[in-house]
Amino acid sequence: MFQVTGDSTKQPDAERMADDAQTTVHEQQREATAGAAEVDTLELAEEDISFDGDEAADSTADPRDAQIEELTQQLLRTRADFDNFRRRTRQEREELTQFATKKLLGDLLPVIDNFDRAMAALDQVDEPQLKTGIEMVHRQLQQLLAQYGVEAMAAEGAAFDPVLHEAVMQESVAGTEPGVVLQVLQTGYTIHGKVLRPAMVKVSV
Repeated sequence: MFQVTGDSTKQPDAERMADDAQTTVHEQQREATAGAAEVDTLELAEEDISFDGDEAADSTADPRDAQIEELTQQLLRTRADFDNFRRRTRQEREELTQFATKKLLGDLLPVIDNFDRAMAALDQVDEPQLKTGIEMVHRQLQQLLAQYGVEAMAAEGAAFDPVLHEAVMQESVAGTEPGVVLQVLQTGYTIHGKVLRPAMVKVSV
């Protein structure tokens, strides 16, 4: 007779269970390690992506900012050049208008001189109507000249000024200091305070 013990029949099952348990532990350890590695890989990938994105943003922002600044400076320079051109054009137009006006008014001065001579001659003529008509025309001419800033100089009795006066005669007069305008031979005129025609005068010496 032989006797079958409980240990001989249960030993293989116990060993298999131990092996399965160990295998399960090893698999869990491998899964945990793989998960940690995956997490580290994802974190590194996110860090790389964010770093690359910042570099890309910096590399694309700088050239555009520089281009905007350059275009802004070009616009400012163009605007300044246009303002200068417009100012020069306006100044040249004004100077041209003033020159043309000055020349025309200067050409009219001999006509005014003839009217002045006619007015002086009327004192010896007994023609009231003729005198009145000439005086009206003379007054209109004076008003027209005044509208353009033309004024007659009051030179007689003033100190001689070579800028305002042109001395064509000299005379020594007792009791009169040298350099005084004794007589106006031709009336001088100014336009806006500047000499349009100097006065021809006789000066004391």
